[in-house]
Amino acid sequence: MVTIKLKRGNNVNLSGLSLEAGEPAFVLDTGKLYLGNGTDKVLINPDPASISPEEIGAVPLSDVVTTAAANKILKLNASSELPANAASASKLKTARTLSLSGDASGSTSFDGSANKEIEILLANSGVTAGTYTKVTVDAKGRVTSATNLSAADIPGLTLAKITDAGTAASKNTGTAGGNIPVLDANGKLDAAVVPAIAISDTFVVASQTAMLGLTAEVGDIAVRTDQNKSYILRTAGASTLANWQELLSPTSPVQSVAGKTGAVTLTAADVGLGNVTNESKTTLFASAALTGIPTAPTAAAATNTTQVATTAFVKAQGYLSSGSVVDGGTF
Repeated sequence: MVTIKLKRGNNVNLSGLSLEAGEPAFVLDTGKLYLGNGTDKVLINPDPASISPEEIGAVPLSDVVTTAAANKILKLNASSELPANAASASKLKTARTLSLSGDASGSTSFDGSANKEIEILLANSGVTAGTYTKVTVDAKGRVTSATNLSAADIPGLTLAKITDAGTAASKNTGTAGGNIPVLDANGKLDAAVVPAIAISDTFVVASQTAMLGLTAEVGDIAVRTDQNKSYILRTAGASTLANWQELLSPTSPVQSVAGKTGAVTLTAADVGLGNVTNESKTTLFASAALTGIPTAPTAAAATNTTQVATTAFVKAQGYLSSGSVVDGGTF
């Protein structure tokens, strides 16, 4: 029979122990068994008292409690219920009914799993639906009664209490100064408030006799064709010559224009401008074609502008004529 002995020794020599991967070793004086993992030695049979709950995946009994506490596990009671209220929950264990009472009613079942709305039913105030001009409300602002205004509800108001009434509201009607006149049954103003108005008529007559025989009023005009004159009646009594005032005409009236009378239309020749073209400077001097020997001001020497260059200016610049010779000299 073959006997296989493990590598063995005492605990005092454990620090110097080196094991190959998978190689076991036994400590004689402590009874500990080690196994090599290729880089170190691993204790296979540690003491249970020295093992932490985390190392074996267990929860310490001290972390399991029956009263809620921070960082602890709460244990269910004998009824499989938590012995304390949860810090938060997604739903109530037992749904509750929320109700409104008093001036309004309404209710809904609420378990905390979702938002709920309560449809409110307002208490009947006893006032019939409608539009009113006079209402009574209680301390909570509720309408308790409603009626419409009557004449007795409106107090007497002076003009001083009314804004935007206008200036006419404070005036009396009548024909005296400061009054507002009123139209009569015929839609006309009283004659007492209408100033006298003279409407002039014009009469064309051929003689003095005809003028004095007119039925005319002050302001009427008589045109005398026998005199080429006009008269205006300045005082009542058309049959009296002295009551007529002659209307004077200008002392030097225009009788004709350029020998023409009536509706005159003049031409350039009528006023001595037959040889003149009626043209603006803009079109007259645009691309003008000059004839004859026109002259122009001679610019100063070395002028460099768009001014017209005269022959005198060109010669002053030292121009070369067709027979000129440019000689570079000798050396």
